[in-house]
Amino acid sequence: MISMSGHAKSKCRFLLLCLSLLGLASLNYLLGAAVIFFDLPSAAFLRRAFVGGAAWYEHGSPSASGTLQPPAVSVGRIDKADKTCDGFTLCLCSGGPRAVLVNMHGEVVHQWYVPFKTLWPNPPRLRSGPVEESAGYFNDPRIYPNGDLLALIEGPVSIHDPSNSYGLVKLDKDSRILWTYTADCHHAFDVGEDGAIYALSYNLFVKDLPRGLEFIPTPCITDNVEVISPQGKQVKRIPLLEAFKNSSYAPLLSTLEKPHLFSDLTPTDSPMPAVQDEMRRRDVLHTNAVKVLSRALAPKFPLFKPGQLLISPRHLDALAVLDPDSGKIVWAARGPWHAQHDPSFLDNGHLLLFDNLGSTKGSRVLEYDPHTQSFPWWYPDDNDTPFFSRIRGVTQRLPNGNTLIVNFDGGEVFEVTTDHELVWSCSCGQVSLNCARRYLPEQLSFLHKTPRTR
Repeated sequence: MISMSGHAKSKCRFLLLCLSLLGLASLNYLLGAAVIFFDLPSAAFLRRAFVGGAAWYEHGSPSASGTLQPPAVSVGRIDKADKTCDGFTLCLCSGGPRAVLVNMHGEVVHQWYVPFKTLWPNPPRLRSGPVEESAGYFNDPRIYPNGDLLALIEGPVSIHDPSNSYGLVKLDKDSRILWTYTADCHHAFDVGEDGAIYALSYNLFVKDLPRGLEFIPTPCITDNVEVISPQGKQVKRIPLLEAFKNSSYAPLLSTLEKPHLFSDLTPTDSPMPAVQDEMRRRDVLHTNAVKVLSRALAPKFPLFKPGQLLISPRHLDALAVLDPDSGKIVWAARGPWHAQHDPSFLDNGHLLLFDNLGSTKGSRVLEYDPHTQSFPWWYPDDNDTPFFSRIRGVTQRLPNGNTLIVNFDGGEVFEVTTDHELVWSCSCGQVSLNCARRYLPEQLSFLHKTPRTR
């Protein structure tokens, strides 16, 4: 008979305790998934938690560092000055509502900052208490030529408040508040040629859906496009779920029909895909981008009209064009992309988008021709260094043909040429880089004595 020492017995008891806790956690997880799937009592509470979890995951958790100092923006070892599109890069990092404008060396030439408690001393829908100063942050900014900054305000989420978006704010060049727009505006917005603002907003915990959409589980999150005046006043709200349903592209919504989640699982399979699918279907479209087609670019896109809006319903894996006058989808396409972000119109009649999960090798940027359904350019190819960003992601075609790419998970922004040469990179150190955009010096007339880009 083999005897065990006291130390060995303690290790054995500790191991058994860990296994028991792991088993209990797994059982709770499975029970929670089953409660949701079979609509058992308390399902509504858990669904709220899942809905909140989906919103939190997509936006990313805010930095807990507490610092409100300018982020340590640094240019990487790659900086090929003769091949870059020189200008100023607007960087939005976590750790407080601050935006920094840097030159090609990463030196801060201007910044905007306002305390969160000044923006919203008592956010009207927030019931979880005051927001920690470092938890709020800017996202998807636009700089006007006079130095005004328009940006989304985002922050923490909770079960009661699954949206981490608080609204829009417009600041002048000295960070004085010009106006705020209080709504669940999220992800992205764009500004039309007449100054009108097109922003995405949430409807939270929707219980009643239009007839014919009974296959979508409720409560759920649905999206709108908010049309906002240049003065920050609501002009119109366009429900996007109805925009699809009332169009010839309604069959795309069938991808949200309820699957038999557990029917194909073997005893060794994980239920995680089932729970992820439940979260996906309750955040119905998860629209994450909106772009206005300008009159200058409209001739390049004969399928569309000036003023129509390019949107990105992530959970449909689709790109679509919305006519704001009729409130209907007038064009949509699915492709090899998956969970895409930040599509934009290019001056050659193509679309550019950040494809998060469409490739098994990592994320990628695709240039898509809606006429031929071909892909004239993509990055990276087999000879390039791969990158991966499960959520978020930004891409911008620069005037010289280069492409700026924000890798959220990697915490960096980099510039590549049409020949796939990496010519510039930049990071925000230990904090998240939520978004970055490049501006040419002539676009920033508020810099009276324009600093050198280098």
